[in-house]
Amino acid sequence: MKKIIESNSIPQSEYWDLITSTLSSYEVKDISNDGTVKRRTVKDDYFLVNDIWNVNDIGRIPNFKEQYEAYKRTGKYLKFTTNNNGIASELKFVIYQNLFKDELSISSLFTSYPINLNRLVEFLSAKHSRLSSLLDLDVDKEEKEWIWWLNNKGIKTIITLKNIKYGEYQNKTLAANFFRSMYEKLFNLADTREEWEKDRWDVRVLNANYGIKYNTSTSLYFVDFSSIKNHVFRQIFKKYIKSRLLGGGRFSWSSSRKYLRCVPKFFNFISELRPEWNDLNMLTREDIEKYLNHLHYYSKNNLKQKNANPKEHIRENLRCVYTFLKDTQRFDYNIAPEKSISKLLYSEDFPKLDKKSHDDIDYIPDHVLEQLFEHINYLHPDVQPVVWVAFKSGLRISDVLALTQDCLICLNGKYSIQTEVEKTYVKGHKIPIDEQLANMIAVLTKNSKELSNEDNNPDKYIFVRYSGARKGKPFAQSWFQSELNNLALKKNITDEMGNIFHFKSHQFRHTYAVKMLNAGADILTVQELLAHASPEMTMRYARLLDDTKRKEFEKVVKQGVFTFNLNGEIQQVSEAEDIPEDILNMMWKDEKLNALDNPYGTCRARVNGNCPLAAEPPCLTANEGKPCFDLAVGMTSFDVKKYELLIETTTKWIEASKEYGREDMVKANERNLERYQNIYDTIKDGNVIFGRFDRMKRQLERKKKKGVKHV
Repeated sequence: MKKIIESNSIPQSEYWDLITSTLSSYEVKDISNDGTVKRRTVKDDYFLVNDIWNVNDIGRIPNFKEQYEAYKRTGKYLKFTTNNNGIASELKFVIYQNLFKDELSISSLFTSYPINLNRLVEFLSAKHSRLSSLLDLDVDKEEKEWIWWLNNKGIKTIITLKNIKYGEYQNKTLAANFFRSMYEKLFNLADTREEWEKDRWDVRVLNANYGIKYNTSTSLYFVDFSSIKNHVFRQIFKKYIKSRLLGGGRFSWSSSRKYLRCVPKFFNFISELRPEWNDLNMLTREDIEKYLNHLHYYSKNNLKQKNANPKEHIRENLRCVYTFLKDTQRFDYNIAPEKSISKLLYSEDFPKLDKKSHDDIDYIPDHVLEQLFEHINYLHPDVQPVVWVAFKSGLRISDVLALTQDCLICLNGKYSIQTEVEKTYVKGHKIPIDEQLANMIAVLTKNSKELSNEDNNPDKYIFVRYSGARKGKPFAQSWFQSELNNLALKKNITDEMGNIFHFKSHQFRHTYAVKMLNAGADILTVQELLAHASPEMTMRYARLLDDTKRKEFEKVVKQGVFTFNLNGEIQQVSEAEDIPEDILNMMWKDEKLNALDNPYGTCRARVNGNCPLAAEPPCLTANEGKPCFDLAVGMTSFDVKKYELLIETTTKWIEASKEYGREDMVKANERNLERYQNIYDTIKDGNVIFGRFDRMKRQLERKKKKGVKHV
């Protein structure tokens, strides 16, 4: 109690008055048919005076009517059986708040809570019979005593869980966590100060009071400044983070969490190095060098998690510290270093990150997608539509889960999803979608509207929890990912090596980008659809696509290579003849770097005169009426489409010419139709026509004689 009184400056009498007045009434929510909610306070001291709470009594309160009607368990009572009225009131206060804030359901209250509450009361009676308040305890020391006491009672405190990626790991049980959970909730409830004054900020409070945005599909609600040992540094840093969050710059709640991971470590290092300091005025390059040494040692020896990146850890810490120190001078803080930051931290101090391989793009291969969609009906029904939206829209999972009832847009019969992209601050972002997905979103919207009201879905999400701890918030990202990986384990969804595939939420976005580029979309279009801040981000997918297309190109070439002979006729290169890798390289580079597309339109030469090339396609007749030997056809799937279109349009021209008695045009177009048909019949099955195959081999031999090994 002493700690909360000191930090909160709340008189002890006011603390107990807060508990008593809270337990002497409760708020009832009356929900009308149109979804609006009216709140009223009922004066009733039931929760204060009764040491046994009955499920039937609580079920009569309108807030819990639906839960009560669905409750089928045998547990009916929650008992606060202790002679210590103060401790009983504190425990009631915590449970009451959790219940009326919808963080605790009737089912949990009367099934898991009674046994753990009885254990806690028994523990406190045995160890602290004269305790006046839970807040008088040293929580860290007492938690160890609690777990030791449970173990001696034969109560399990550790549970072994299995993760698809990391294997088995251990966690504390609900019983082991119960003491700290009750203590911390009481501590936070008793701290009635304005949120900015506290050492632990809850973004839900900051959002309600100041509009600070956060990712509602995660449970990362808190930042904690208490780890900063020096009180002056702690207060200055709180002031700094507050000003950044309230400022007009792009400083998000996730950014504040990142700064809280990094800058406190710097403060504590300086406090150990210079314990007499309450500012950074005399900070020197020598101090920074010692900090760099410490940071490198820590990164090398203390990062134990799988896939940890020491260089990235060092770089992130230095970036946050550098920005903070620079801002202390810019904002004229009295703790700011006197020396210029550029003379304290050099660009060379930031480790250069290893260049990522193109294969580092973590997308879902087609082999895995086929298995996922084969078994998708076994996935949790709430997860299935999330998968489809993520797969077909390319939105980040946070943006998918944040979609609202007005997200579906129809313009000129075409459907799109419209939403705000939180990460890159894009408002009104639109992504075209197909009719099938539009129908699915329409159904989700309809269901959401029917089930929602101002209490259970005030923000009108379509992927929302209508009850429980996440009431009114979207599905959790972690739950979405967990359900996918449970399916992978259950249905043996494997990669090409036969290992169980590990799904990550962001993979659907990468998969969308790769598929868009494979389908022929240009970089700027994909950048716009993904709402990337810069083309450089999208170019990562293009580099991956380059490798993908090269592999597909080689498959096509090795399937069948054809050439034009001296008479301009198509003939196949000997099937037995291997195509050297060097020739493949030359063909790929010629196609990729040097080739120009030659689309045809409507020639206007006949209006004013007669062009000899108008009736004879130049690339197919340039070599004395035969195809040009430098013409390559079938390198891409687009060539097949081109010749399908040429055949279709030429056939129509023949029909039109016959109708108007233009025999000259009929003959000219029939000659072209024969050319187009022969080429189309050859390339439609994936074959390639490459005119100068023999010349390329001779060219390669000449280059080899000159010492050129690679083309």
